[in-house]
Amino acid sequence: MTEKIKVIVVDDESRLRRGIEKLIRSNGEEWEIVGSYATGQSCLDDVVKLDLPFDVLFTDVKMPLMSGLELLTRLNERVSKSYYAVIISGYDDFEFIQKAMREGALDYLLKPIDRLEMQVCLDKINAKFHKNEVLSEPESKNISIEIATQWIHEHLHESLTIEKIAGKVFMNATYFSEYFKRKTGETVLDYITKNRMEKAITLLKTTNMKIYEISLATGYTDTKYFSKLFKKHYGMLPSQIRHGE
Repeated sequence: MTEKIKVIVVDDESRLRRGIEKLIRSNGEEWEIVGSYATGQSCLDDVVKLDLPFDVLFTDVKMPLMSGLELLTRLNERVSKSYYAVIISGYDDFEFIQKAMREGALDYLLKPIDRLEMQVCLDKINAKFHKNEVLSEPESKNISIEIATQWIHEHLHESLTIEKIAGKVFMNATYFSEYFKRKTGETVLDYITKNRMEKAITLLKTTNMKIYEISLATGYTDTKYFSKLFKKHYGMLPSQIRHGE
């Protein structure tokens, strides 16, 4: 007997969830829906408490209480078995999530879900499954961290808060802050400061920008405060670096 591909579907929109399940079932008897959930928390509870076996997870990104990315993060902390995760999003800014995905780590579908795109997605999973390829290695795929750090790098010139960054990965700010520290070994604030200082010294050495311009370009409206942080980080003032002292 052919081993069935066990699937979990998580989406707070019941109509969309049923539609996904219908598309999966129409693909053949080898596909089995083992879990259907309206919330990330209910999915997490069953997977952990019931030791629910699954090979594929379809999850919406934006859901109340626990987002799809937070669900993946929490599952990756508790599930040792590899699985294939497919993210569903209806957001225009989904491009930054796509760019942050490592090749082969995830697939994605944009709302409204196109039947042909769904078929391609299922065919790809099916091929990997029956070739006994590792679908994904969850613990090595720190998806939320990759997305957050990429976003930070692109917005160092802006006013950054943990709440704003956590919102970009659809996670609770407190949980995201703790998770970031656990995975990177540094706080979000320390990470931001380090990267701002690295950007600052690069600009000092490679451009003719004035100190106050570099301060603004690295997210600091107060030039004196910027210089104080810079000296704390490098042991020298920006002006000393500029003049080669």
